[in-house]
Amino acid sequence: MTAQEGGWRPPCPVCGRPVDDLGPRPCPACGLPGAGQAAVVVARIGATLTDLARDRDALLATLRAAAPGAAPAGTATPPTAPAAQPPPPAPGPLPWVPPAPAGPGRPGPPPPSPFLPGWSRPAPRRRLSPQEVLLGLGALLVVAAAITFVAVAWTRFGLVFQAGVMLAVTTLLCACSAWTARRGLRATEEALAAAGAALLAVDLGAARALGLFRLEDVSLRLWWAVSCAVVVLAGVALGRLTRSTVTWPLVALLAAQPLPFLLLTGELVTGPAGVAVALALAAADVAAARRIRRFLEPMTRVLAGFWAVAGVLAGLSTAAGSDPGDSWTASAVLLVAGAGALALGHRSARPARFPEVVPGAVGVVAGLAVALSLRTVGDPGSWIASGLGLALLTAAVLLAGRLGPAVGLVASGAALVGVHAIVLAEDLRLDELAVVALAAAVPAVLAAVRLPVLRAQATGAALLGPWAAVLLFWAEGVLSAPVAGLLLALLAAAAFAAATARAGQPEEWVLAAGGAVSGLTAGLTTGSVGAWGQMAVQLAVAGVAAGCYAVVARRGAVAVAAVADLVVAVWIAVGGAGIETAEAYTLPAAAGLLLIAVPRLRAGARSWAAEGAAVGVALVPSAVVVVAEPTALRLVAVVLAAAALTVTGTLRHRQAPFVIGAATLLVVTVGRLSPYAPLLPRWVTLGAVGLLLLVVGATYERRRQQAREAVAWVAQMR
Repeated sequence: MTAQEGGWRPPCPVCGRPVDDLGPRPCPACGLPGAGQAAVVVARIGATLTDLARDRDALLATLRAAAPGAAPAGTATPPTAPAAQPPPPAPGPLPWVPPAPAGPGRPGPPPPSPFLPGWSRPAPRRRLSPQEVLLGLGALLVVAAAITFVAVAWTRFGLVFQAGVMLAVTTLLCACSAWTARRGLRATEEALAAAGAALLAVDLGAARALGLFRLEDVSLRLWWAVSCAVVVLAGVALGRLTRSTVTWPLVALLAAQPLPFLLLTGELVTGPAGVAVALALAAADVAAARRIRRFLEPMTRVLAGFWAVAGVLAGLSTAAGSDPGDSWTASAVLLVAGAGALALGHRSARPARFPEVVPGAVGVVAGLAVALSLRTVGDPGSWIASGLGLALLTAAVLLAGRLGPAVGLVASGAALVGVHAIVLAEDLRLDELAVVALAAAVPAVLAAVRLPVLRAQATGAALLGPWAAVLLFWAEGVLSAPVAGLLLALLAAAAFAAATARAGQPEEWVLAAGGAVSGLTAGLTTGSVGAWGQMAVQLAVAGVAAGCYAVVARRGAVAVAAVADLVVAVWIAVGGAGIETAEAYTLPAAAGLLLIAVPRLRAGARSWAAEGAAVGVALVPSAVVVVAEPTALRLVAVVLAAAALTVTGTLRHRQAPFVIGAATLLVVTVGRLSPYAPLLPRWVTLGAVGLLLLVVGATYERRRQQAREAVAWVAQMR
């Protein structure tokens, strides 16, 4: 069916007039040639686009229905506006069509990668172009020519001509740099600016070196200051003239760095004035970094950091000097600079990645400066520094909720205490150092109570202070070795008690380790003077405390160490008393092994893993001594003990007591009867052996079966 048969007539593509009756003639309204044919072609294209859009939307609907996160059937969708299309042969509602690209013939942006969201191709690595190489070589040759002209040809021409030539060439290079900047020739602009800056420096140096306008009479320091100022002014002026040139701000920045120091004399440079200038220059570089061009900002910050470090080191060196005026002035300069750094960090628009770095650094510098200046006061300076440092540490604990001030106070307090602790140690004033160590435990205990995050570290510091104080008092002779050992043993008991109370917390092992170290140190301290009885008592105190902690906290390794400590304490006490009886050493060890084996006995472990070691240590050495050096009392005791163990093992079906008891009885019997064997007549010996062989031979099969049963019975014991 044609358009005329269906009642639909295609409109003119330009004016919209129906053109079904025109054929190849032009449109009477707008004059479009072949308006009828053009209208039919446009209508067919529109119908084709409509069919393609309908097929696309049907495919999208199918894909959305098949997706796992598709909306359930019957969910209402927002109405969409139909796309503008030519009148179709059969008008009807058209599906939604996405908007066309922004510009004619321009494709839309590519969709983001589904596998790497936000991925972008890395920027290509920048390389030197041939143009940049040529420009750099050209600028270098121009500067070399200028230097050669100044060095060689200066005497061949008149003074005015030579100065005019150099000034003209320098001005020409700067002007050409500005001209190329306006033309957008960036590489040429920078090359000419670099050459102009180099020639400006050559001009200023040659003017004095070759006696222009009698400049050789000006002092070298003053002329260098004037030259740097001229370069700074020229760089700033040309930088404002050509905003795109990077060379001029860079030249001005570098020339401004030595300028303040050139205005000072030699004595002022190495004193507090030099420190103030260096720190002020660092502050100026930081301020310039906020206003200078972005490309030069990293270099400006590097220069600021360099001058800040140099100023701090120079300030600390001056504060450590012997002149009180210079020392305190340098410390004041460092304190003012630190306050400025804190204010600058507080007012910074961008939050710092590590906000505790600046307060910590300022605190360390301030603490070191004040500590070094207090050394000029004399002996009271040590106590002032220590008291001030401990007060700052205590205040830091109280201000723990504010990270910046707390970090600064900790850093400054630690610096104050640390510097004067080193001074006291160098002067061998150990009693005063002991007082400082003991007082340092106060903020440590406070931090352990108030700061859960630092509780383990603070607990270690709280134990370290008294421990070091006792040893320092002992080393200075304030405390005797037994008294120092007793105090250390009590410290160990307190540490184990605290570990028992904090069982299961991170600081438990810190307390347990501190108690162990204190107990061991107590024994070594008292043992250094041969006070064995007191050493045994101190080890026993530490061992009992450790054993109680091990039982309450269920720490098996600590229990073994505690029992070993108690056994050693008994051995030391026995040895100190001069007792040489073997049982005085073996029985405490056996008791300790049996105490360690109690958990295994409760768990029903095999006898060799439980009481076997204790039984062996208690009985075997005594049996050996009975055989070697028999005494009636020891013989009766060993035989009774061996018999009791054998009977107990038999009744309780425990293999270790039975085997050890029976073997001990056999060894003792053989050992006691073997000396009498040679005294018997030979016929008695031969007859006894013969009768024994006859009995064994006659009952061989039965004895063999009984032996197997006996071995099996012993083997089935636990």
